[in-house]
Amino acid sequence: MTAPTLLRLDQLDEALAAYDGFILDLWGVLIDGYETFPGARAWLERRAAEGKPVWFLSNASRDADGMVEELGKLGVPRELFAGITTSGQLAIDAFQQDPTFSEGGIYLSGPGTGQVGWPAEIRARFVEDIEQAAIILGVGSFPEDELEARFAPLAMALDKPFLCANPDRNVVSGGLPFYAAGKLADRFAALGGAVTWYGKPDPYAFHCAAGALAERGAKRLLFVGDSLVTDVPGAVAAGIDCLWLAATGIHREALGLDFNQEPTREGLEPLLRQHPERPRFAAAGLA
Repeated sequence: MTAPTLLRLDQLDEALAAYDGFILDLWGVLIDGYETFPGARAWLERRAAEGKPVWFLSNASRDADGMVEELGKLGVPRELFAGITTSGQLAIDAFQQDPTFSEGGIYLSGPGTGQVGWPAEIRARFVEDIEQAAIILGVGSFPEDELEARFAPLAMALDKPFLCANPDRNVVSGGLPFYAAGKLADRFAALGGAVTWYGKPDPYAFHCAAGALAERGAKRLLFVGDSLVTDVPGAVAAGIDCLWLAATGIHREALGLDFNQEPTREGLEPLLRQHPERPRFAAAGLA
């Protein structure tokens, strides 16, 4: 397999100058859930000054407007990006447009705190008892020690469709590891349950972002992500060049890197060999 081109932080702007639009993951690329990475914020500011649009693509189960509001609280103003697609918004669209999911109670497999901005007609269908639900909705992230308790009711409801509005399996928030809804969805599917996924690595999510950038005149696109499980495979499947960030996101600990520490090709290769899809570029982070 072709090795990715390894870029130093001081090489990023020159190496990526050929692209006229960018799609960025959020967690592990721009934010950690509690703060914005200073180098990534500076990178966004330079793209804005160049007039090159940036579109965010996140597996967050929040609605798009809610995520825009959250980014504002973290110091990422609206003028620094063109828009955002979230897994939550894609799931909302499915509830509103697919008659298969238009009726019946909805059981949340996660905390549900990110759904306060979802449309009222969907929230009105949320139920606390899974026996009253027609649909299971996978949302959010939770401490790893809650996995068994959160999965227990799902294991008894394999006849219900599982809509996963956060396909991530593992996330790092505030420097701490959490499981996300994708972890529950994997176990549900392994027992024979039917799962519908919204967000990365589904190429449709990438095409949504690419289409929005094309409307703004950007056609030579680069995706920037930190996950070899959802980000890189999704970008490759969508036919979009990818920059993988090794030292700011979920693989940093496994690689033994400090935050934004420049990796070596030899240090990256063992992890890359575990994943069939390769990014075009690799770097520590954004700066």
